[in-house]
Amino acid sequence: MQALALIMVTPESSSLPDPPSPHPFLLRLARLLLAKAERSTAQGPVRLPLDRKAAPDLHDAMDADQIQLLRMQLDDLCATGWVALLLEAPRAFASFSDRKPRLELCDFDALAAWAGYTPQAQRWRQQWRAHLAAHWAANPLEAPADPAAVLDHLARSPLVPVEGLPVEEATRSLATLTNLCRSGRTMALREASARVFQGRSKVLDHREELLKLLGATSGQFFEAPIQLLLAPPSPGLACGDGRFPAFKDVLFIENLVTFENMADARASAWASSLLVYAAGFRGSARRLRSRIGCRLYLRDPACTEMLPAICSWLFDLPGDCRENSQTVPVYFFGDLDHSGMQILASLRGVFPQAGAWRPGYAQLAGLLASGQGHSPEMAAKAQQADPERTGCSYADGDLLPLLRRLGRFVDQEAFDCAEDLDS
Repeated sequence: MQALALIMVTPESSSLPDPPSPHPFLLRLARLLLAKAERSTAQGPVRLPLDRKAAPDLHDAMDADQIQLLRMQLDDLCATGWVALLLEAPRAFASFSDRKPRLELCDFDALAAWAGYTPQAQRWRQQWRAHLAAHWAANPLEAPADPAAVLDHLARSPLVPVEGLPVEEATRSLATLTNLCRSGRTMALREASARVFQGRSKVLDHREELLKLLGATSGQFFEAPIQLLLAPPSPGLACGDGRFPAFKDVLFIENLVTFENMADARASAWASSLLVYAAGFRGSARRLRSRIGCRLYLRDPACTEMLPAICSWLFDLPGDCRENSQTVPVYFFGDLDHSGMQILASLRGVFPQAGAWRPGYAQLAGLLASGQGHSPEMAAKAQQADPERTGCSYADGDLLPLLRRLGRFVDQEAFDCAEDLDS
């Protein structure tokens, strides 16, 4: 049997008319379509078949005039652009309902506002805040110091991961968190989240304001330490005098593969460099320079005798080491794309003197200039934003203009450690 084509019925006028009157027939269809959209997990447009269950008015109409009136109401709704009417191609003697009409959702928010439809998530949030207010009024010992401020915060910044729980369970979780904040007990932030919210460790990420409102003290819940993997230069290549520094510069490397290759194949350009890899590259976090916020791991084989010098540089110890820490050049080498340049800009917030590592980026730039590399769309990078400015003269004067001119990127792993960088 040959499939029938779908026809989208669109209004003749290009200008948007006033919203239609809220006729019960249209309101019913709008709310059914919106509810289906909230339930849907499928990709693609949401469509509501106008069958007997959804639109009994259409199927129970006694004459053509009634059907025509309902059809005109549908046309008025479609003219807003909030929905579209889809019909199968006309056939001989086929009625409107025979053409399997269906509504396709085009603008959830506008249709919901017109139909007076409160989204499910918003309804849950309102119910939870009301439940919290009633619970705290009945149990003042469990209430935070400023209940109104907590409710206002939850209205402005909903705790999305708990939505869908019974409001009673969500309230119990918040009460447990409040007690934990009041106890003064210190622990990792994600450990606290997992203990309070059904074993889920990321609920409290970026929720400092909520924790403070519930009674937490500064630093009570801490992020896991940053793990830095270090590859110091071999003792024979170290440039120090036995005290400080023991390396000529520090090179932060974005990708593990490149870090390992460069640590194994020491070329003259980085023979005396301290190579640093931060998993997930959180090297821009300020706790990087705090002993409690950072853990150092030496890559085997490595000379442990250099560790005190590394700590002196990184953690800004008092005295002469603090002054020396400002003189050790810091560089970053990563993907030659907008994200890599953004990491460089962020790293400069921790190490103001940090710059793009010229030997590595010059090689990657040469690949781009020769026509190699990839478009942003080829590597799921289309959403990367141009940082505009990093603060590094080499990156801002050469690398970013190159990316803008060519519109192509190249990953750091294309770097060839064996290439003669001095030529």
